[in-house]
Amino acid sequence: MAGKHRKEKTVRKPTKHQVTRWEKEKKLSRIITIVTACIIAAVLGIIGYWVYAEQVMPYQQTAVKVNDKSYDMDYYIKMLDAYTKGQSSDMTKYYVDIVAQAIPQTMVVIENAQTANITFSDDEVSKEMELLKLPDNVVSKDMMKARVITRKYNEQQCLPNQPAMVEQAEVQAMLLETKFMADERRQKVILGDNFSNMAAMLSIDSVTQSKKGYLGWIPRGYEDKALDTLKDSVLKNVVFTLDTKTVSNPIYDESREKPYGYWVIEVLDKDDARGVHARGILFSSKDDAESVRLRLVNGESWDTLAKQYSLHASKDKGGDLDWIVPGADKSQLASIVGALEKGKISNVVTDNSVKTKGGYWLVQVLNKQERPLADNIKQALSEECLSAWIKGFMDKVKVESKLDQKQKDFALEKVLKGRSK
Repeated sequence: MAGKHRKEKTVRKPTKHQVTRWEKEKKLSRIITIVTACIIAAVLGIIGYWVYAEQVMPYQQTAVKVNDKSYDMDYYIKMLDAYTKGQSSDMTKYYVDIVAQAIPQTMVVIENAQTANITFSDDEVSKEMELLKLPDNVVSKDMMKARVITRKYNEQQCLPNQPAMVEQAEVQAMLLETKFMADERRQKVILGDNFSNMAAMLSIDSVTQSKKGYLGWIPRGYEDKALDTLKDSVLKNVVFTLDTKTVSNPIYDESREKPYGYWVIEVLDKDDARGVHARGILFSSKDDAESVRLRLVNGESWDTLAKQYSLHASKDKGGDLDWIVPGADKSQLASIVGALEKGKISNVVTDNSVKTKGGYWLVQVLNKQERPLADNIKQALSEECLSAWIKGFMDKVKVESKLDQKQKDFALEKVLKGRSK
């Protein structure tokens, strides 16, 4: 049986219209692919730029320039972090500007170590980093290099120039408001009353009151450092003029400030709209106020006595306090004048809202002898010596801080955020 002939499939050729449509579809597909790729590239570019702008570029900006050398924000942030290690957030804020100054100081110390014949090893620097538990980076190494160098300079140059022994006086003192009171208390001490107990109860100076009058050993030539907050008082000039065991006569000190004063006031006029027109004289001591008040009552000139005695800014106007409105003015002075009668000179009134100066010291030198300097004074002298050494270099370099408030805030944020992790 003869096989059937297979019928060959006829392949239809695409029409010209179909070819054109396919070519258009392919072209459109290519366009879509290209556009999609461009969009993805643009998005990635935007993301990349954002990452660079937000996460990279801020760290690369110059924070401080020392001569021709720049230190970027990354260096500054790491130094701020290291300087404030273990500190509270508030204290870290305080160091934002200090660290900007510390960078050039650190650099000049390292660069000028050889001029002071100071050498150090990497091992010494590493030990300092381990001691303070600092990360192993360039900033930590720079800081510890400067630390090692300054310590060695102190040991080789500063400490050897400090005296081994100094004449010193053991001192106790109290500050009293008036000469009359000081004279009276001096006699009582001479007759056997306890100086310390008296100073604790009566001294109007907070330092001598809290210490019961005892100021310790004051070294000759270093009085400022030993007296600390009292360094501007007359004490530094009188300690070594006194004999031991004796109590000084009252010594007036106009530099001592106290948070109160005494008024003598007269109300000149009262008006419902304008308030109270008054004049007054402000005194540092109650005794002076009482004495001058009597003179005013006896008819002496307000203008003359105000210009002579008043510690208030109104003294040049004869004590004229102008118009005061007690309801609107919340000061203690406004409250005082509001309660006074017109045309009557007031009694002496205490005002705890003003600051006045003046007082009388009683001083007693308990002992004098040659003694070594106290550690805190040695430390202060070392700091002065090191500061002078570094300043000599700093005067020769050009320092430019490029930090604005935004950058400082950025650095602070990064340090604090890093600690919260």
